[in-house]
Amino acid sequence: METMIQRIIKAGKGLALPLPEDITEALQLTEGSEVTVSVDPEKKQILIQFLGQSTDLGDINLEFAEQVTTFIRDYKPALEELARLEE
Repeated sequence: METMIQRIIKAGKGLALPLPEDITEALQLTEGSEVTVSVDPEKKQILIQFLGQSTDLGDINLEFAEQVTTFIRDYKPALEELARLEE
C-alpha cells in the first residue's frame, strides 16, 4: 500500500483521521473496530494497530459507550490504582 496524505478533521470536541476505504477493506475494519494508538513524539509519528476484533455494541447506546470510553481514558490512572487496592 502506498503512502498517502490525509487531512485531519474536527469530530465533536476532538479530531479524527478518516481512513480511506482501501485501508479499511484491507484490514477488515468496521465501525466499532478496536485499535491501539501509540505516539513517538521524537519522530512525530503515530502508529495505529488493529487488534483484529470488532466490538459489537448490541443494544448499547453509542453515545453512552463513547462516554464510558472517555471516562476510562480520563480516569485510567485512578482506576488502575483502585484495581491495585483490590488485590
